[in-house]
Amino acid sequence: MIHSARQARPTSTLRRTASATPSFNTTAADFSRQFDFQHLLNSPLPSPALPSILPRHGKKPARRPIRKAARIFARLSTYLSAFAILYAFLSLVRHLLSSPTSLEIISVNLNEYNLAGQEPASQEAAPVVITDSHHKPKWTVAIPLDAQFPLRPSQYARLCERSEDLVQQLHASTIHSHFHMRPTESRRTAMGFVDVQEAHDQGLLASPSAAEAQLDAGSIAVGKAVTAQSNNKAGICEKSLTFVMETADAGLGKTLLGLWMAFGLAREEGRAFFIDDSNWAYGEYTTFFKPPPIPLCRPPPPTQRLPCPHQTRHLVISTTTYQWVFRDLIEPLTYDRQPHNQATRKHRAFSLARAGHEALFHLAGADADYLAARVAELHPPGSQGSLSIGLHVRRGDRHPWERQYSDSYIPHSTYSSTAQALITAALSSANNTAPLSATDQAHSSTPRILLASDDPETYLAPEFISTTERAQAQIQLASKATLDAALPNPGPQAAPSDQDPAFIKFVEPNVGWEGGFFASIFWGLGNAAEGRAAARGLREERPKKAPNKESLRLREYVGRAYLLDLKVLGSTSSVVCGVSSFGCRILGVMKGWDEIEGGGWSNVDGGYAGWVGFVEDD
Repeated sequence: MIHSARQARPTSTLRRTASATPSFNTTAADFSRQFDFQHLLNSPLPSPALPSILPRHGKKPARRPIRKAARIFARLSTYLSAFAILYAFLSLVRHLLSSPTSLEIISVNLNEYNLAGQEPASQEAAPVVITDSHHKPKWTVAIPLDAQFPLRPSQYARLCERSEDLVQQLHASTIHSHFHMRPTESRRTAMGFVDVQEAHDQGLLASPSAAEAQLDAGSIAVGKAVTAQSNNKAGICEKSLTFVMETADAGLGKTLLGLWMAFGLAREEGRAFFIDDSNWAYGEYTTFFKPPPIPLCRPPPPTQRLPCPHQTRHLVISTTTYQWVFRDLIEPLTYDRQPHNQATRKHRAFSLARAGHEALFHLAGADADYLAARVAELHPPGSQGSLSIGLHVRRGDRHPWERQYSDSYIPHSTYSSTAQALITAALSSANNTAPLSATDQAHSSTPRILLASDDPETYLAPEFISTTERAQAQIQLASKATLDAALPNPGPQAAPSDQDPAFIKFVEPNVGWEGGFFASIFWGLGNAAEGRAAARGLREERPKKAPNKESLRLREYVGRAYLLDLKVLGSTSSVVCGVSSFGCRILGVMKGWDEIEGGGWSNVDGGYAGWVGFVEDD
């Protein structure tokens, strides 16, 4: 065994003596004689410092994992310690840079605040810091007693912005940490909030009850639409929601959709619902709609109606506060076909809007009578086979979300081809069903395409002029050519004989709606100077002078025409529109969710898939 093992490894290193060292002059016979087996047997044992010439047997010696784990743990501890030190340093820097004094808020406590019914130190509505009985800082919103209700929309937006900043800095100063609050983090906004009524009851704020007792009943009623119907003998509502119709937007669609969602939210949360139309650009609410349901209680005092946080007892909603009230329902505007995480938000936003539509969207006066006659004409009683397609073409200052048309408009051919496809699909489906009666066949054999647009020239487009009809003819937006033909502009007028001959009276030219609805044209109705100011971005949010009668009359016509178009289109079998416009979203609410999924509502704006309520860029 030993001989064979040593023969297998003849090149093993051995300790050699001087006599065993071969010489370069040695012959082959001498060399073989020096390295025979006998020589190997007589050589000394291998040195312990050299590898053994014998093969290893059994298990290998165990390594030392404890020492290796200790080295890894030590390195990890070093890294974590360095990261903790860096994070603490950055937190300290952010805390120092976010001093609460930079907010210019009111700091209120029992020692500094006069509880005799005086107003806060600030003459403007603002979030304030108060100290409770345990000396813990809380916050609320203080509105001066003489503040006019409602506040301007920009004031409501500023209140919510400052409230979020206050909550951030209040928590940074109390727990020495900084929260990055995003508009979607609604719960953090209410942290530490004390409702105004509770602050009054606890003595944290001066109670204005003495001053409020001097107010007459009409001054605390909400809006002209419900002033005469308010029950002044009833008690103040436990919880309420007031929707302010005033907005800096000239369009009606955004206000209408927000009104419906606000009503649905009030019903969902058990709040009494009020509408304020005192500064609405279109006039009075009841000019367009039937009065809303009247609560069995009175609206709260103006000092208790707050735009935020959402958890406040008496909430105020304006178009400028949608991002705080509906923050969990606002969709991110992306150009993907299927944006992520939308199903739940879409369904809830739609259900809120649908509740408001069913309760509030009832036209008043002559428009209601015309609508009933028009719908009866489109769908005669007893007929089941009538087919009608509604087209809503929005132009003007509302551009599509689809990238290739974002600076222009969706082509007319897209609307007409989609309508023809719907007609073809409906007729082919009808052929596979049971035969219709003679009356139904007469109606179904001639599908009707109804067109509504804010641009008068759309009706004359080659794609529409011979295949469509106007959705309604009660009120029409006229083009400049039509106005000039009906009311010729006499041009500059010569001065009367009793004035300077050099004086020439300038007459404003007729302005039509070519190109669609633009805000500057709307604000300039009956007041050309205000329209020019709006075109330059200089129009005041709430002008000191109320609109004149002529302006209100023309604005009412615009609003009534818009609502009639929507009502008639909503009664058709299917609707084709672009979801980037609020009119298209309103039509989706009118049709219902089942119709949207079943093809009764078709979106031709490729920048977004399906129905949506509000998006970030609205």
